[in-house]
Amino acid sequence: MWRTEKTYRHDGGEMGVLNAGTNYFYCQVDLGRRETYGQWTNIWWARTDDDSGNTNVYFSVVYIKGGANDQPVPGLPIC
Repeated sequence: MWRTEKTYRHDGGEMGVLNAGTNYFYCQVDLGRRETYGQWTNIWWARTDDDSGNTNVYFSVVYIKGGANDQPVPGLPIC
């Protein structure tokens, strides 16, 4: 991950933050919500536990290195 960003519930409610650096993700899912940062955009979200103590929250794959626009991150299972 290259940027600290907010995490969200499955329904889109804001939860906490996930800090930039090495993190783990359980799986990824298309939540139908688009996140855009500069030239990068994606509808896929990775499930993780955030640095605010929240479990099973979602983080946009826009901020995970290795993916392409509107595509899942290679190697991360689909939820």
